[in-house]
Amino acid sequence: MDILKISLIFLLLLFPIAELGKFHLGLISFSINDLLMGSVVIAWIFKHKFSLQNVLLKEPMLVVFATFSTSLLLNIGWLELPDFFISLLYLIRLLLYASLYAIILSLDKKFIQKLKLFLIIPISLFLISGYIQFFLYQNLRNLYYLGWDEHLYRLFSTFLDPNFAGTFFVLTFIYLLYLVFSNLENRFLFISLSFLSIANFIAIFLTYSRSALIMLFVSLFTFLVLIRRKSLLVMVGVAIIIFLVISPKSFRTEGTNIFRIASSEARLDSARVAIEIFSKNPIFGVGFNAYRFAQHRYGYLAGGDWRLTHSGAGTDNSFLFILATTGLVGFAAYIYLIYKIIRMAIKKNNFIAKVLIASLAGLLINSLFINSLFFIYIMMWIWIMVAFTESS
Repeated sequence: MDILKISLIFLLLLFPIAELGKFHLGLISFSINDLLMGSVVIAWIFKHKFSLQNVLLKEPMLVVFATFSTSLLLNIGWLELPDFFISLLYLIRLLLYASLYAIILSLDKKFIQKLKLFLIIPISLFLISGYIQFFLYQNLRNLYYLGWDEHLYRLFSTFLDPNFAGTFFVLTFIYLLYLVFSNLENRFLFISLSFLSIANFIAIFLTYSRSALIMLFVSLFTFLVLIRRKSLLVMVGVAIIIFLVISPKSFRTEGTNIFRIASSEARLDSARVAIEIFSKNPIFGVGFNAYRFAQHRYGYLAGGDWRLTHSGAGTDNSFLFILATTGLVGFAAYIYLIYKIIRMAIKKNNFIAKVLIASLAGLLINSLFINSLFFIYIMMWIWIMVAFTESS
């Protein structure tokens, strides 16, 4: 096995460390996953020399990164040099993780097939970490000073955020269903994957994330319709209602109450700020990812901790985030990329393509409530699914 494959296996195996493996050097933060991703990219460069010969989506990807880079360069005049450098680092990080798509496509088909089953390991590790956290570490109050919310009695696993954890659990649940239906004749795999799927399904509810529940409904409905298993829809719908009612601590705290209004009001306020910033910079935005510094510049983000608070880095709506940071030009480029991905999946029209379509359908709705399209670990998962689809 060559160094590229070994590096990729280590990246996926240690993926569940997520936010627990994050380090801070002044205002710059990076994680173990970032370092591993960098090593994978270096191994790929040495072996394939940036080869994009067989990559279908190279054109829309290059357009997106060109417009995102341009938006940042055009705003260099008002950004202080350290702030520009921090924004540039996030753009580079985005490019590194997106390169997973091309890296996987450069591998042989046999290894890619093995990789599909190998993903069970990081999925299981992330799930187990979530359950351990839910029962033994039920809030993040001691991490207030680092900008984290409390998230009392909610499952957030190593993401330290129940909304992003819930989103990821939905993505892995759809993928596990794909593996279940693909291994009906293998009794051991079928039973093991079914058990894992049920545990994953329950975990979604323990996040008490409304955006994840909406995504679950959209993705699951889309997936079951695409694979022509409509009879399962009623059964799944009943299961969702039952779990909403019997989930422990439902409605007992603000965080576990699905009818809570505080977070809804916060999201509306976040959207208002993003729209106002976009209206002042409609063509190329304030620069990707200079949103924190733009909020501070326009007086929306103040206080001594404005550089640390997690809410300052973005807005709760991914599309508004794109509009505010890259303007109409960047937004058009990003929509073009999404269109090309969906078109490619529809053209392939195989089993894994239906997983990708269902995942994107739910994720695009989910991203209206949280900035899930630009959460690195979710983006990483989507690019892996895109690569699996194109290679199939």
